[in-house]
Amino acid sequence: MGKKKYPKAIKYYTKAMKLAPENPTYRLNRAIANAALELWKDAEADAESAVQLGKPATSKSHYQLARAKLRRGFCDEAQTAVKVGIAAFPGEAALLQLEKEINRELSQRKAKEKKRREAEATKPAQTQGPGGARALLEQARAAYSGGRSEEVITLCKGGRQAALSALASAAPGSTEADTARREEMSLLSLSGKACMVLRRWPEAGEAYQGVVELEEALFSMDNKDEREALSNAYNNWGIALKNQGRFNEAVDAMNKSYQRSTNGDDAVATEQAAQILQNVGQCLRAQKKISEARKIFERALEITQRLAGPEHCTTALGHLLVARCLRDEGNIKAAITSYMKVVEIFESKEPEECLQEMPELPNKDKLVQVQNQAKNELAQLIMMVEQARQDAAGGSPPIGEEPPATTAVA
Repeated sequence: MGKKKYPKAIKYYTKAMKLAPENPTYRLNRAIANAALELWKDAEADAESAVQLGKPATSKSHYQLARAKLRRGFCDEAQTAVKVGIAAFPGEAALLQLEKEINRELSQRKAKEKKRREAEATKPAQTQGPGGARALLEQARAAYSGGRSEEVITLCKGGRQAALSALASAAPGSTEADTARREEMSLLSLSGKACMVLRRWPEAGEAYQGVVELEEALFSMDNKDEREALSNAYNNWGIALKNQGRFNEAVDAMNKSYQRSTNGDDAVATEQAAQILQNVGQCLRAQKKISEARKIFERALEITQRLAGPEHCTTALGHLLVARCLRDEGNIKAAITSYMKVVEIFESKEPEECLQEMPELPNKDKLVQVQNQAKNELAQLIMMVEQARQDAAGGSPPIGEEPPATTAVA
């Protein structure tokens, strides 16, 4: 815990709990480790056990339970939990501060719900009718679920026209204007997804640029959900730019995505942050900025290891990205070490477990393809090293035999 190696801490506290299942301290400490990794469901379960097992429970146990419930969005339950803690520890500053945070979140939710209800009650007719923005948005969502991407784009285009018409007739700053802009934002986002499916990258880029502009104007960076949505929009825009070969603009968009994802705090470690960093690294590598790409990939790998543990299959993909950069830099020894780690992780698990840990791979065939790529690239490096040793020793292959192939792999 002191070194912030939270996955290992969780592993050892779990072992301790098996030896002493009634010890509330181990439950509390594992809850703290889970919270540090933002694994709030596990943190809540451990904190609840710590409260139940404590005789009496500590103020930290009450705090961790209420905080985990808040982070999971269960504000009413969090409020109840923090009140129980304050009743047991009336002067505890941390609990009193958490109560203020919970009450503030509840107030914001009530205000937001009130605003939503007012918007529903006063929404202009043209957004509610069969040809209105909302109706077309729902049709587009159904078409997207059915895999009808071309239809999605057509419906979204009509929906945007309806939303813009509603916006033009609404008073500036009114609920109607805000609703129309949010509907336009949803339609642009869905259109962007459909364009990405069809690999129509310029259109996807235009759509997500529009989403980014609207979300920057409408969203609050103090709201975690809205901040994550803006991060996703920037990331998708960056992907569309990358696939157009506009790498500098793509890196700029993805850096903004990372900033929104972490809220400017590089200590934040989330799956979203790791994925964004990998996308940045891919752009840099495509630009032949290998050293910069490797550092970004190493940062993404470090986050993944913190979240999932060093032997998780997702980390194998991270090691593979680092290994390819090391190979391209000419650091063959370090590259071989990284490739061997990839192969070691893959071979330690059955294919079904690998796929479960790597949802980004769609099926077993894709998994086998990635595994074979890693093995082949490792084999080629080993052959290169062996050939270099033979050359340095003045050796040569027997007459009638060709030396080993050393074809480079992209």
